Amino acid sequence: EISVPTRRFFGMKHNGRRSIHRTLALLIMALMLMVFGAVSAQAATFTCIVADGQYVNVRNRASSTAATWGILHHGDTIEAKPGEIVNGYFKTMFEDRIAYVSVRFFETPVGKDYEVIANGRVRMRKAPAGDTSGFIQPGETVHVQAWRYASNGSKWARCKGGKYIAAQYLELLQ
Repeated sequence: EISVPTRRFFGMKHNGRRSIHRTLALLIMALMLMVFGAVSAQAATFTCIVADGQYVNVRNRASSTAATWGILHHGDTIEAKPGEIVNGYFKTMFEDRIAYVSVRFFETPVGKDYEVIANGRVRMRKAPAGDTSGFIQPGETVHVQAWRYASNGSKWARCKGGKYIAAQYLELLQ
């Protein structure tokens, strides 16, 4: 039998054994999230890809109506954590303070070959998470020019011809 103080600590009421197992499972899941979250939350360098003569607003919060703190031009870079996309905005630092920029205007150059890995054909898109522009078969090789992120945080590969493939279907060739 489990003592009353132990029951109170683990929030148990009737079946102490089941509650302990549930609590341990939650603790293990929390530890896994912290470990895997730390790996995926590493900052990456993103390059601004707006057309020459245009700019991207740097905002004080993740909203198109937020105050503008500055602007970034074609070729400017930012450091951001892909796991911290908020409402379609990268959270980054700008002039020593936290700022937000739209993910639509940034990418990370790659320049490597990847193999398509899937159980069936994979959709190619006109834009990250956009309309379908064709299909590619498993086992085919694609040259990834850059990584981009959609507003929902999904990772996409920009390939030759401006086609996009979801990163989950690609594996780096050795």
